[in-house]
Amino acid sequence: MTTVTRYARYVVTTAWALAGVWLLATTALQARSAFLVMPRPPEVMKDVVVRNAKDDDGRRASFRILLFSDEFRWRINSFDALEQAGKRPEFTPEMKAVLNSASEIICVGASSEEIPTGISFPEGRAAEERRAGRRAEKIAVWVREALDHPIPVRKLNVGHHAPTGSDDTSDQRRVVIILVLDHDDGANIDQSLKAAMAGEAVRAPIFEALLTKYSLGNANKFTWLP
Repeated sequence: MTTVTRYARYVVTTAWALAGVWLLATTALQARSAFLVMPRPPEVMKDVVVRNAKDDDGRRASFRILLFSDEFRWRINSFDALEQAGKRPEFTPEMKAVLNSASEIICVGASSEEIPTGISFPEGRAAEERRAGRRAEKIAVWVREALDHPIPVRKLNVGHHAPTGSDDTSDQRRVVIILVLDHDDGANIDQSLKAAMAGEAVRAPIFEALLTKYSLGNANKFTWLP
């Protein structure tokens, strides 16, 4: 065997070895990124991670749903905070870090079952759906202000809660932020999110509520704001 041949084999073998090491390192890094989530921030009462929810074409997306504590939810949902300029909650550094870890962020707007007196139910529902849209818009503004690099922020309007006759409807004015942790190229986030919610409704009843109790959540497609 000539010296040139031995050298060529050495070069090829070394190249394959280096490629194998690079591939293992890349795979490990991707796995770490996909499965490692940041600790729950103090504003959040409960969070649920749903991985590999499929759209209709089998493309996958993973989500982390953040349900805010009663105290922080009250601050966000207060009339002053939502309806008047200059009034807003302050996210903690921990919350900002969680938001900045997402590949996309979805801000959910919802309205409770109350309808102003003196108007019909259809008129009242339409007004409350608009209010829910404003909630999503406002939360999206606050979220964008907490980001230190560009991240797509979506606004989801689930609409007006169905009548229950309950005197306490504070829980219906839910504040939910959904993080898209990762997704396949071309994944339909609308379909993947619906699949995630339907598949985890028992573990997280909030999902069933968003899909079945709100006027715009139970349609074939979610209502996204521009």
